[in-house]
Amino acid sequence: MMTFNNNEKDFQEKLQKDTEIPVIVHERINQAYRLIEDNTAVQKKAPKDPYHWMKIGGRIAGGAAAVLAVGFVFCATNPVMAKNIPVVGGLFETLQDSVSFFGDFADHATTLEAVDGTTGSEGESTTENDDVTSETGEGNTTESNTTGQDSTAANAAVTTAKEDTAYTKTADGLTITCSEVFANSQAVYVTMQFKSDTPFPQTETIAESGTPVINLDMTGGVDFNEDADPIIDGQVEGQFLDDNTYACIFRYDLAQAAKDYTEYSEKYNEMTQQVLDEMGITDADLSDETDEGYALLEEYINKVSARGGEYQKYIKDIEIPDTFNLHLDITKVKGMEANYQWSEEDYEKYGEDAGYYTYEGDWSFDIPVTVDDSQTETLELNDTNDAGIGLKSVIRTPYELTVNELYEEGSNSDCFMVALDANGNKLPYNDSVGNCNIFAIQDRDISTVDIYILDYVQYMDELKGEDNYNNNENKPEGQKWSDLLDQYAKYHKTLHFK
Repeated sequence: MMTFNNNEKDFQEKLQKDTEIPVIVHERINQAYRLIEDNTAVQKKAPKDPYHWMKIGGRIAGGAAAVLAVGFVFCATNPVMAKNIPVVGGLFETLQDSVSFFGDFADHATTLEAVDGTTGSEGESTTENDDVTSETGEGNTTESNTTGQDSTAANAAVTTAKEDTAYTKTADGLTITCSEVFANSQAVYVTMQFKSDTPFPQTETIAESGTPVINLDMTGGVDFNEDADPIIDGQVEGQFLDDNTYACIFRYDLAQAAKDYTEYSEKYNEMTQQVLDEMGITDADLSDETDEGYALLEEYINKVSARGGEYQKYIKDIEIPDTFNLHLDITKVKGMEANYQWSEEDYEKYGEDAGYYTYEGDWSFDIPVTVDDSQTETLELNDTNDAGIGLKSVIRTPYELTVNELYEEGSNSDCFMVALDANGNKLPYNDSVGNCNIFAIQDRDISTVDIYILDYVQYMDELKGEDNYNNNENKPEGQKWSDLLDQYAKYHKTLHFK
């Protein structure tokens, strides 16, 4: 699949402020990560080291670039928190207008019931002050001595005994409550509240949006597909409600979980080995951090990209039942320290946790899910052009637009996708997803949507830019962004929705 979007911009500038990294290194790392994202399930299940690309990126560029290469995606909206914050049971109503996939969840969601018959917001398992209204209405404003890598020990020292229930679990001084759930065939959305015994440390936010940089280390899966990849991208979107309370919405990619990659993995691995054999090299040669090694890496990526797209036909769909259980196992909560000074030494010492304060424990939940597709519209297209590039389907829900690309044999899949709304402005990407084929509808006019599939490098080097993205309805003919995209697109499709 296609990866990385422009919401990384502010974060990249922040990380690169004190660390100068060659452009060629960034591009090599980005290419390697795009290759992984294109074939995530295969790489993670392969008998060889599936993350050797990440190790290459980390060694080449140090901590800052390694964090960049993982492809963090963050919220780019402007949330306005209510002055009177409700108890945990009303988090959809509080947060639904401040996330990238915003929409009316509150009227359709189910409140999770604890095993004793109480809700997550009223049971004895919640912390003493469930009404999380703060005097100022502004969370995470108190200075804390609990920062960085020492936070785990400090929190453990002040942990108080709390009784766990089905949807409220406490570890390391942090109580996590799963509150509400809504699902359609594309995703499961779960509201969560994180209540700390001590104030959260000062947390980095993204410029303009004010969204705290919080990530979860977690695994999970659905009970109707036990072979689904258990690794979950634990990006959440939310806000601090007060100094001790963080609330968020977690999006689980249900469409991805309802896939059978067995045949695809086998065929794709055979192809990548064939490419290595044709080049007369091994995986070790691709890890060579020299100009020659970079050249081999680029050649390998180009060859695999030219063949990889056609193997998507081996991915099989699994029918999603009307009801099922979603299991989530959170092992670490990580917040990026505000004003952290990055260093390669910290990355070598702490790995991916460098620059984060952390809470560690076992917060496990089994969440009953009921699928509601009453507002889902699917367009089956199965359309390709002479180059063998096109669209398989487009799925619209009230919250997002999912565009599934299609590649025939011989087509090059090293591409990037852009969608324009009816005014010709760029549709934003869903910030909780690490690829660029799921768009947030937000308050845009999508009566007409133009889908463009573009060469990745050309898009990044020549076509993208803030000046192109917006205000196209006021630009004169010939100067709209669509004019440029029409000229260079490898595929273009105009769609109409009611």
